[in-house]
Order: sequence, then C-alpha cells, then structure tokens
Amino acid sequence: METDATRMVEQLIQDYGKLVFHIIFGLTGNWEDSQDLTQETFLQAFRKIDAARAASGPHFQAKAWLLQIAVNETRMAWRRRTLRSQPFSTLHPTDAETEDSSEMPEDLRSENDPGVLIAERDLVQRCLSSLPELYRLPLLLSIVAGFSSQEIARTLDLKEATVRQRLARARKAFQVRYARESGEQLSGLEHTALPAYPSRSADHLGHEVAAPAGAF
Repeated sequence: METDATRMVEQLIQDYGKLVFHIIFGLTGNWEDSQDLTQETFLQAFRKIDAARAASGPHFQAKAWLLQIAVNETRMAWRRRTLRSQPFSTLHPTDAETEDSSEMPEDLRSENDPGVLIAERDLVQRCLSSLPELYRLPLLLSIVAGFSSQEIARTLDLKEATVRQRLARARKAFQVRYARESGEQLSGLEHTALPAYPSRSADHLGHEVAAPAGAF
C-alpha cells in the first residue's frame, strides 16, 4: 500500500533526482559511486521524511533537506573508504588550506560538436575536482543547486559570511585552474552558467534515479 512518505519521495526523485546525482558526482568524480550514493540518499529520505516534516512543519524545505542528506551520505562514504584505505580518487576534504574556485565556462561555443562539448565538460570537471571540498561543496551548491549564500550556510551549518568568503575564493581558484588548463582566461564569472559537466551526461545516457528497490 502506497504511503504518504512513498508519494513524497517519489516526487522528490522526479524533481531533484538529477540534481542530487550531479552534486554527488561533483564531489566524488566517480560515476558508479555517485549512482550508488544517489540511491542511498533517497533511501534515507524515505526513512526520515515523516520526522523531518513533523519537526519543520510548514517551514519544511525539501530541496535543502535532501541535498543535506546527499552531502552527508557522500562524506560518510568517503570516511568509510578512508578507513579501508580506498578513498575516492577526487574527494580531498583534508586539503582545507589551498586555493579556490569559480563557476563554469561561459559558453560551450561549438554546441553542435560533441567532441568539443565533451572536452569542455571534462576540463570543467578536472578543474572542479582539483579543488578541496572546503571550496568545492559551496560552489556546487551555488552553481548546480542555485542556492543563495544564506541557503548554503543553512545546509552546511556555516555562517553566511564564511560561505561568501569560500565562494569568492572558490571562483578565483577555479579561474586560475581553468586558465592554466585551457590557456584561456574566464571573465564575468559571477554570471556564467554551469554546463552539465559530467561527460557521461545523465541526459545523454537516459540516466534515471529509481526508487531504491524494496524501500517502498
């Protein structure tokens, strides 16, 4: 029998499935791990949504709540991998004191050329993955999720001033890395849009986030 929790999580999957996947992929850089963690995120959402809605009442913000679960699941997975000496290849939460990052290249120029598109996405992912999690995570939430500094602060339990500082440093660091990799200097970064940066784009692969088997 379908429950309210089942219907709500199915709606969350429909509304935010790809967003959750892209946030996790931006942190792990690993397609298969990101699929598994996306599934786990929605499984946890199913288990916790009734209590979360009861606690928040009319102020419940599903998107922010869901992305907080996604971030926590990714961090816990990284810790488990670290304990087994098999960390994600691109997730470096201890690199706290390095440079910073920014938003993505302003346009993909040859949108009709798949080779150019994939190369650009791979370059963006490479530059993004080189940032420490300290800066990469707020940047992902800003660019991919479209969160404001205030929303990011709530999601990560940080002061808004701290978020703004990290975002500024992240934009600068990304610009440095992108210029070094491509030989081009980005401009107008605060207005640029993020392409669907995984080269194996969810849209092109027909990727769908399904409800965890047996959960509902």
